[in-house]
Amino acid sequence: MKKITLIIGLLLLSLGINAQIIVLDPGHGYGASTSNNPDGRTATEIETSLAVGQKTKTLISNSCNWTAHLTRTTNVNGWISVNQRALMSNNWNADRFISIHCNAGGGTGTETFYCTADDTNTAPDIAFAKKIQADMVTHGSWNNRRCVDDFGYLGYHLGVLRYSSATACLNEIGFVDTTADAAKLNSDSWRNNFALAYFNALKSNLQMTCAGTAVPGNFSLTLTPECSGTSTQNRLNWTAATNATGYDVYRNGALYASNIAGTQYTNTLVTGGTTYTYHVIAKNSTGTKTNSNGTLSAKTLVCNAAPGSFTATLTATCSGTQSAINVTWTTSSNATSYDIYRNGNLYAPDLTGNSFLNTYLITAGTSYTYSVRAKNANGTANNSNGTLSKTAISCSSAKMANDTDSLAEIKLYPNPNDGKFTLSMNKQMASKASYVIYDVTGKLIQSKQLDDKEMHSDIEIDISNFPSGIYMVNITLGNQEFSKKIIKN
Repeated sequence: MKKITLIIGLLLLSLGINAQIIVLDPGHGYGASTSNNPDGRTATEIETSLAVGQKTKTLISNSCNWTAHLTRTTNVNGWISVNQRALMSNNWNADRFISIHCNAGGGTGTETFYCTADDTNTAPDIAFAKKIQADMVTHGSWNNRRCVDDFGYLGYHLGVLRYSSATACLNEIGFVDTTADAAKLNSDSWRNNFALAYFNALKSNLQMTCAGTAVPGNFSLTLTPECSGTSTQNRLNWTAATNATGYDVYRNGALYASNIAGTQYTNTLVTGGTTYTYHVIAKNSTGTKTNSNGTLSAKTLVCNAAPGSFTATLTATCSGTQSAINVTWTTSSNATSYDIYRNGNLYAPDLTGNSFLNTYLITAGTSYTYSVRAKNANGTANNSNGTLSKTAISCSSAKMANDTDSLAEIKLYPNPNDGKFTLSMNKQMASKASYVIYDVTGKLIQSKQLDDKEMHSDIEIDISNFPSGIYMVNITLGNQEFSKKIIKN
């Protein structure tokens, strides 16, 4: 019987030790702005103190066999004086009392006050206040201002501390009128850290081992616009946040997808060419944390299918007396332009038709190889019949009249020059035009597709940054190619 009585006694003692009563006192009273707050406090002070109190209560409720009370649970409708809050704490038989405030008046950092007035045993209050101050400095990354006795020092907090029967302190988290402090006070992630500081300090001061789940840790987000076939989408990837049990995705400021277990989300319900903004929140039962690199924006891609298969054909022909190779090809579905490769090197880029007459450096009796590549923003495709070869033929000495006229209408001047010269194409009627410049080794050094205005006006060309020497300028008009030599001094 004695053993049973002893066991019951020890059990009750154990329950009594663990069943602590914590009172959290969000300071500054009710009211969402200075206009309806009797204490003249700012929204930052009012809202931060309540948010931190609520988060601390959640940590306690989720992790420990304690009872946690809040002296206020809303920012509106009413006012409770500091003396009334102390009375509420006493009526709840609080073991620990934390009054949560934000500072003002210029300064930075955190500070904690205790009160020794009318107290015959001040050591518990001092130890509790010092622990709160130390953990807030650590978890809040705050400057350590001070931990002092309010009695005989400032006296601002005597009402709420002096008349509380519990071991009590008052913590000023940070300064609302200092920009850096205010940014942290208004941050949900930092409020989680402040609550964790209070929770850890309470466990240590009460010598309890109940394990609290820490709020999610820092993590970062990347946003990638991409195509899936012809469909556009935005892919979100993020690093794992420690302690997180799930993630919420916000698009354009509103919750879009919730309780994602992994670290990736693909948003497919998007419109090509439209800009979207995203941020991700990691969460668990004790709090949330936003991705550390903030809100990201991206413009979705306009997705088309890659170019389809097509075939190319080579014909040995003449352009006047000049030997030529005529390259033609069938239309590739989805293609926006074509590149011509000669002897394995890019020769004529960004063509929009289905043929190209190559006259530059074509010698009768010599074989030349060509391939054509169709392309658009989503890929490329080579002509399906591969690389083709053709031997150039010898052409008669008679010069075609229309070729003479065309050559006469294309001028490069001055020649020789210092690398800056003018291309003039008077009276040209072609639907498209471009020029390509090669050095004596056949290396392409400059190319340009001309717009309608440039086709009917003089074009200024600058190759002054290239070495002195002889250069060939190939001008393409429609499906005709003309070559001229220039000398750079």
